[in-house]
Amino acid sequence: MSASSKISIIIVTYFTGPSLWKCLNSCPSDHEIIIVNNGNPPQVTRGLKSYSDKHTNVQLIDGNGNIGFAKACNLGAKQAQREVLMFLNPDAVLHPNALGKMLDSLKKLPKLSVVGGRLLNSNGKEQRGARRGKLTPWSALVSMTGLSRLQHISSIFADLHWETHPLPDQPVKVPAVSGACMMFNRKGFKALGGFDDKYFLHVEDLDICRAVHRAGAEVVFVPDAKITHYGSTSQASLLRINWYKTKGLIRYFIKFADSPWQTAGAWLLAPMIFIAVMGRALWLILTR
Repeated sequence: MSASSKISIIIVTYFTGPSLWKCLNSCPSDHEIIIVNNGNPPQVTRGLKSYSDKHTNVQLIDGNGNIGFAKACNLGAKQAQREVLMFLNPDAVLHPNALGKMLDSLKKLPKLSVVGGRLLNSNGKEQRGARRGKLTPWSALVSMTGLSRLQHISSIFADLHWETHPLPDQPVKVPAVSGACMMFNRKGFKALGGFDDKYFLHVEDLDICRAVHRAGAEVVFVPDAKITHYGSTSQASLLRINWYKTKGLIRYFIKFADSPWQTAGAWLLAPMIFIAVMGRALWLILTR
């Protein structure tokens, strides 16, 4: 049995655009593909139905509207038949043998572990978010406000995102990888409880990485597993997307607070998080 034939690839799609078909065409033909239709327009839904009808290894699931990324991923995972789950964004295109390299790393890890690949921009440069440090209220604010530009002065301004760090020559342990391409042992994913579906969009990947660490397992970045991630292909409103990110960050900090003081601190920081995330989104809209 080849490496990829052990894998169920779960792709959640919502108004994705043409990169969806590039994603599907990059998936090897000897594995299971589960597409979760999360409220696409009728013409896209018809195209996905036609695609699944022509490919016996493809299963199309209707999420009954946009139920959120985390919940849709869990819905797809429940239908998976293979021993390994690969969550792949619909605007992410696999490079040759990316699945095999990730699977080789996963096999060597404790059951509840997760591995992620190296996300690339369309110009071939490593993308922001593929490997990240530990998310804290401070590290989030440093990254969102641009204070990370002072990291050469002091490590307290270290960027949450590590794409500028030297690229390792082998898989390495990291605090977090991106939800754009995550691979789990299916039984391990179930034991973790899946993604926390109270996150609608964004931060669910950081949440489950934190859960993996708490379970005593490992989060590993695989530099040789390359995936081109186009990003921002959805037609959803940028302000709406960043509103979900804001809610997700606040939920994360409250959920993982270890004391009443940390919980109070998370609530006090909530307005700053809102201003930083939504302000950046508004700036991007105005400067386009």
